[in-house]
Amino acid sequence: MSFSLTVPKNAFHYMGAAVTPGRAKAKNFFLRARQLPFDPGLVFNRKALIVLTIAIPFVSIIGLWRIRQQAQRLLEEQRARLERQDIVPFEKRPCPPLASKELAIWQGYRNSRAIAHFRDNYFVATDGGLVELAPSGSFLRHYSVLDGLPESDLLSLAPLGAKLFIGTRTQGLVTFDGERFESYRWTDRAPQAISALLEEANRLLIGTMAGGLIEFDGRQFREIKVGAEHRRLIGINHLSKQGARLFVGTFADGLWVQQGARWLQYAVANGLLSNRIVGVVADGENLLVASDYGLTVAPFSGLTATADQPSAKSFRTVAILPFLSGMVESVSIVLLCKDNGETFTLSPGDDLAHLQVNRIAWNKPAGIDGCRLTVLGQELWLLSSVGVHRAQIEELEVSGKARSLPFSLFGEINSSELLTTNLISTLTFDTLGRLWAGSFRNGIDILASGGKKFAHLESDDVREINFLTEDQDSKTMLAATSQGLLRFNADLRTIDRWSTTNGLLSNSVLQVGLTPAKAAEDKTPAHKPIIACATSKGLSLGVPGKLRGLTTVQGLPSNSLYTLLIQGRIIYAGTLNGLVLIEDGRVVRVFKDTNSNLTPNWVTALCMVGPRLFVGTYGGGVFELTSAGELHSFASEAGRSVVNPNAMWTDGSRLYAGTLDGVLIFDLHSQKWTHVTEELPSRTVLSITGDEHYVYFGTASGIARVARGYWNQPV
Repeated sequence: MSFSLTVPKNAFHYMGAAVTPGRAKAKNFFLRARQLPFDPGLVFNRKALIVLTIAIPFVSIIGLWRIRQQAQRLLEEQRARLERQDIVPFEKRPCPPLASKELAIWQGYRNSRAIAHFRDNYFVATDGGLVELAPSGSFLRHYSVLDGLPESDLLSLAPLGAKLFIGTRTQGLVTFDGERFESYRWTDRAPQAISALLEEANRLLIGTMAGGLIEFDGRQFREIKVGAEHRRLIGINHLSKQGARLFVGTFADGLWVQQGARWLQYAVANGLLSNRIVGVVADGENLLVASDYGLTVAPFSGLTATADQPSAKSFRTVAILPFLSGMVESVSIVLLCKDNGETFTLSPGDDLAHLQVNRIAWNKPAGIDGCRLTVLGQELWLLSSVGVHRAQIEELEVSGKARSLPFSLFGEINSSELLTTNLISTLTFDTLGRLWAGSFRNGIDILASGGKKFAHLESDDVREINFLTEDQDSKTMLAATSQGLLRFNADLRTIDRWSTTNGLLSNSVLQVGLTPAKAAEDKTPAHKPIIACATSKGLSLGVPGKLRGLTTVQGLPSNSLYTLLIQGRIIYAGTLNGLVLIEDGRVVRVFKDTNSNLTPNWVTALCMVGPRLFVGTYGGGVFELTSAGELHSFASEAGRSVVNPNAMWTDGSRLYAGTLDGVLIFDLHSQKWTHVTEELPSRTVLSITGDEHYVYFGTASGIARVARGYWNQPV
């Protein structure tokens, strides 16, 4: 028996609700319904409906959970499979050229790191980009970031198939097909630097400083790890294969040798002179290993016998040669070289106890460094800071008793017009419109418009240039160096040198400032401007011959000063431990993390734009000292970057701040920040200056000149 029950609308309310007119009738109806005969089918249908209503969402939840668990398990299995295969995920993107007449790159490209033969020509990796040379050595083309390179500091080269592979210092792996560049980025690691490339059996072996040893078959990357613990190889700076053995030399972890599926490691504990490997030669039954401290040798039979004894002294010292930088085998001669270009040969013979190293002479250029040897085809090459030198192998004496090497300079490059070094620590203009570019190691280049170098200043004193500024009153240039304060006249001659004997607190001068000519109230009766020198031991302040010092005793938060800004009677000084306001030679206020928003305390750069003072820090980004005397941080808009000394400048409408990762540009009208990297030869920006037409960025890989109107273009 079954029946349907219809409940009148609004027959009853929820518990606690007021009684409605139909409530009594509804109650009588339900009382009569309770007296009807019992129907089990009705009860079953109602229970089934309830159970089904509850079960459907429950079953759905269980189903979704099982689907999710299955998907998760499949993902984990896929990840585990990839991990077992050590597959390295990557992204590949094109690197289009920057075609703009408003951009220019000024670089030197003599400092050579690697050479490769590709598409009938020679390509050289330098710290200033990629150089293409004809077989005769004639210069064909220089490729920079404007041509598509992601950076200019190149370390290694290797051709594979129809492409040339390029290892960079910070931007990973790059390929070049003769016309276009492409970039590979590994999404699960940072390689730091790709210092070694080896083409072997249609695969490319890639040695990195932090990303491991990676092989590439043209389709996918796979990391090669060693040992049962699946260990990553780091600090790789040498790759070579001789016979069935692969040799992996590292910067600080010794030598790894792969033979079949077995890996063996050798270090100082095994007799090597150093754990920094610079060359490996398998000479017959013997293994020669060159480190940065000298040459060692061991028979392969002895290495096999002691493979299970990690501390066994397998290697014997052949020669102690500090600063050894490379070793190659050419025909039957083993050649070695030092960083400064000194070359040596190893006497032939199977008697390991009587191996000797003999010096070989060649017409070595003055000032050469960064030397390394390589064999390419039938030619011996020496790469160095002053270019590439080549010798024909057939001209070498196969007896091993050669007393000279027939090296000749390869590459017709007019290096006299190029930057002496690409590491530009400071930039400034003089009143004659000449651009002065100082470097940490190689003195000063003076450049004309267009970037052509017409003078170079370098000596024992004129080196390690920290800062340059012009004394407009006397039309002389002041250079803050690690050897004191130098002054140059318009003829580029040194006319004055200050040191500790003249009252400086330290010869290490980081920056210098002086009162402008209009501030007559700040001058002595002799009308000499007040000069301030930021040194490593405090602030030296005064006039020539009469300097006094300000240190922590007089209220400085630190004696390590990095930057100065003089505004009439007020001096702002950036120190290792805060920002200092000095008035009339007295410390009147210190800003640091304990009494202001400054963090960290290391102040590296200062720039005044009208009434606004901007403060650059090492790791905290840019701050502004407001009119209320408080420091405001731009970290939320521009990030907590490292602002380099000498790398804050303004053209009146924009503030430029050079960092370790490009340039931050602050539009003073829109109050918006922009991050710029692609237009720069290196992301490490060390100095900035400008004139009425251009802004100049001194980087770790040369100078970028950008027209001021370039920043007005729509993005």
